[in-house]
Amino acid sequence: MPAKARTTARATASNATAQSREDILNARAISTLGAGVVNAMSAVGAAVIKKHKPALGKSPDWFWHVFAKCEAKAARVAEQAARDPEACGDATFIEVYAAQLPKLMASALESHDKALKAK
Repeated sequence: MPAKARTTARATASNATAQSREDILNARAISTLGAGVVNAMSAVGAAVIKKHKPALGKSPDWFWHVFAKCEAKAARVAEQAARDPEACGDATFIEVYAAQLPKLMASALESHDKALKAK
């Protein structure tokens, strides 16, 4: 197999893997976001992290894994909302993202705490 074909096959395989994962944001979607949206996402993410600092201290690896999943899901929900014909694009994206990320993270932490108590 020629080198170019191997490289293309590897890139396609890793791209398919990346698209099927829940804990990463879609690269195409990220590239379409404006700088203001990215800044707003960063601010919301920082606030969520600050709010749940004790959970971060207890289990950092788990926390970052769950945070990434919640962040990606919030972005997907916000992207869908922003595509609505009556939506205001970036403003709708930011509004929905800012509403979803804290809820998703709180829900994940609550479920984790319940599971630990059940043991």
